[in-house]
Amino acid sequence: MDLLGVFVEHDDAVRSALAAAFQAHGERVDPDVAGMAIGHPGLQGIYRVFQWLYPMERPNDTAVKSIHELAVKELQRLVRFGGAIQPSSSVVRLCEMWTRAGLQVAATTTLDARVVKVLLHRLGWDETPPFHALVLAEEVERPTPGPDMILQCMARLGVENLQEVAKVATHVMGLSDARQLGCGWNVLIDDGNLTMDQIAVLAPTAILDQAADLARLWSLPVHSDVELEDEIARFLARP
Repeated sequence: MDLLGVFVEHDDAVRSALAAAFQAHGERVDPDVAGMAIGHPGLQGIYRVFQWLYPMERPNDTAVKSIHELAVKELQRLVRFGGAIQPSSSVVRLCEMWTRAGLQVAATTTLDARVVKVLLHRLGWDETPPFHALVLAEEVERPTPGPDMILQCMARLGVENLQEVAKVATHVMGLSDARQLGCGWNVLIDDGNLTMDQIAVLAPTAILDQAADLARLWSLPVHSDVELEDEIARFLARP
């Protein structure tokens, strides 16, 4: 599952932070345009915005790197202090439920490692994360577009069958990679930023409004609580 957008809600604050980074470099862009960088690792997202702004020009490498560093600083401030940055509703409880059912949960992100470190510390997930593995784009050779983040999650969790993998994302790149790889489930959390045409091309297995709705998506085996049953039996046996 995507760390940003699935595990963590940001209420478009990330787009505004990216726009601020461009504007600090003298490029006036609105948050929607700056948001085109979301889901792309490292410098790729900044390049993508420049190519949209100036389709007939090759992006200047120095400018791209400068804006990327500004974006990292803006995002670090955002995830440290921003009120819009919150764990998605019920996501921790969901992960606990899945773990009890024998499922394993992995998070992926294209955020810079410096931003991720601050984010995890703020949420307390550096010590007690709700997931079993976290894969950063910069840790693999072909993050996205490419299958390596999903494959790395599978390797770390000991999963071999792609049909047993469910990818949950809010943006095109994550679901596109999962679809091409052949994952069993491709689940879109629709935050309103994709067009109907984009969603049709992705052909997700399921479309949900929020991460909490994942609880209704799969039927999980119910494991009896042996300790609780023993306690009830002892109580009933009392004279």
